[in-house]
Formats: sequence, C-alpha cells, structure tokens
Amino acid sequence: MNIVTLAIPGFFLLMALEALVGRARGRKVFRGPDVFADLFLGAAQTLFGLVFAGALIAGYQALYARRAFEISTSSALAWVGLMVGVDFFYYWFHRVSHRMALAWAAHAPHHQSEDFNLAVALRQGPFQPAVSRVFYLPLAFLGFPPAMTAAAIGINTVYQFWIHTELIGKLGPLEWVLNTPSHHRAHHGCEPKYIDRNHGGILIIWDRLFGTFVEEREPPTYGTVTPVASFNPLVATVVPFGEIAERARKAPRWIDKWLVWIMPPEWKPRGFDAPHAPVLPGRPKYDVKPPRRVGVYVTAMSAATLLVTILFLFRGPSLSAAAQAAFVGWFVASVGGLGGLLEAKRWAKPVEIARVLAAPVVLALLF
Repeated sequence: MNIVTLAIPGFFLLMALEALVGRARGRKVFRGPDVFADLFLGAAQTLFGLVFAGALIAGYQALYARRAFEISTSSALAWVGLMVGVDFFYYWFHRVSHRMALAWAAHAPHHQSEDFNLAVALRQGPFQPAVSRVFYLPLAFLGFPPAMTAAAIGINTVYQFWIHTELIGKLGPLEWVLNTPSHHRAHHGCEPKYIDRNHGGILIIWDRLFGTFVEEREPPTYGTVTPVASFNPLVATVVPFGEIAERARKAPRWIDKWLVWIMPPEWKPRGFDAPHAPVLPGRPKYDVKPPRRVGVYVTAMSAATLLVTILFLFRGPSLSAAAQAAFVGWFVASVGGLGGLLEAKRWAKPVEIARVLAAPVVLALLF
C-alpha cells in the first residue's frame, strides 16, 4: 500500500479543518460541485496507478537491473540524496508538463479548478503518472531500489497537499527554500505573470536557480486560460486531449499535425487565429445550481462510491485483471453519471440507474 493511499484519512481531516477555519474567518472555502470533481479526479488517478502499476514500474526495474551503484535503504545519507533527487526530477516533470502540449493535457485537470483549497490538491489528471514516472528513471540507473523511490515520491506528493490553501499567508524565511502556499497560489494563477512559474515540489530552490520563480503579489485568478466549464471529471479529463486533436485535425500541414502534440500548449499552427486574450483578474467562475434533492443524492452516492473505491485500492492488487477492468468500468460510469446529474444532462439518469444496478456485482468482486 503506497504512502498517498495511507494518508487519505489525514487529507479529509485537514479538509474539514480548513472548512472550519474558513467559516470562522467568514469565508466559504469549498463549493460542492468543484469538490466532487476534485475528489473523483484524484480517485481516477489513483486507480490508473494501481491498475497499470506493472507497466509504470517496468522501465524503472529494467534500468535498476543495470544500476551503476548499490544503494542501501538503511542509509540516512541515501534517503536525503533520494529526496533531493526526486524533487529535482519532479521540478523538470512539472515544468515540461506546462510546456509540452501532450504532457499538459495529462496535467491540465489539476489546474482546471477555479477554486484553491485542499480538495484541489487531490484533483489530478488520471493519465499523469504515464508522464511523471519517465522523469524518475535516472534514479533507477543510479541504484535507488524501486520501493525506496516509490516511498520518496509518495512523501513528495503528500507534502504538496498542504500548500493548496488560501488560509495560510507567507512564511518568512521558509519562503526562500520551501514550496509554500503563497508560491503555489501563484503557480495556479492563470494571468500571464503567473503562468508556468513555481514548479517545485517540496523545494522552491529549483525555480530560483532555473529562472521560473515568481512571487505572489496580487491574488491570482485560478483555473486554466480557457475554462473547462464543467464539473464532470470525464469531461475534465478528455477536453485537453480533444483540444489538441482538434488543432491537429485542422492544421493544414502534416508537420503541424504532429507538432501540436509536442509544442507548448499555446502554440498554434500556421493559419490559425491569434492566441487567446490574456486572463483578467475577477473572471467569473463557472457554477451550477442543481435542485436540492439532486445535490443531496449526488453527495450521498459520491460518498458511497468513494468508500467503495478506497476499498478497491486495498483489495485491487489481489484481484484478477478482469475484475479490475470491471471495477474501472463501473467507476467510470459512476463518475460520468453523477457528474451528468449535477449538470442536468439528459443521458445521466439512465447511466446512473445502470451503475447502481451493477453495484452489487462490484461489491461481490471485492469480498
């Protein structure tokens, strides 16, 4: 069981604390539909990592078999070096994810939320691990064992949870070394001065060294330059890839049809319209107001579905590939159906009925 999964109860306790502190300060920290998208996108990425664990670790194991050094897991110095190395390679993964369209499409769901709170920390692109794991491969060649590296990546990930909040101000001298809520708020801003800045995980020193640091001065406007305008996690996942595919389809030159996947996200093929106008402060947020009965139903069913999903995270590795695939199919239907109900889509009710009827079969797989 990985460190991130074990930290899930702590994540929810801290979210509850953030909500209480926000209320005491007269602020509404969370919006229900946005939290729904955050939680299910996070669950989707965790499922992806579990189901495709073998494929994700295969390259690391192959390089580790040809390692240059033998590194002991009991060495404190090795752990310090590994944590610094993981953070260094995380910086480059994160920076590339903002500057290469295909990698950005995998990462974009994390930035789509127009809020900034601890729930957004859990909002991740489901396919992002397929990109991020490539950047850690040098650690295998150096001789860091797979389990040791996985633990260090987990610690790096868990650290980044607390920096997703507006309720913690600047932290004095720590701002020079550590990635803090202030630095990360700037990272999530979509105004020109904040875009593609502050990519560090635990440490901010990489941004200072490589020229990508920016200080938070004015409160950022959160979200992506082009809002996704949906709380449905399936839409949030697919739209960034669809946008690239559409540009590729319309590109008049064959070379541009390939370049759109590897060039920066804002790059446009010859003959396309000018880039989007820059985001201005105070941009209205996308929102929905479902009827109360729909909100109560989606909240209750979301909680039940997430509990079943957490159970799957513990039981999943021991299940057959067919059982894992069946659960993933049910999970996708759950995400789509509940998200569709929130946004009053006509197709949502049949999908929701079908997945509720299938729930006993899914539970039977887990017990």
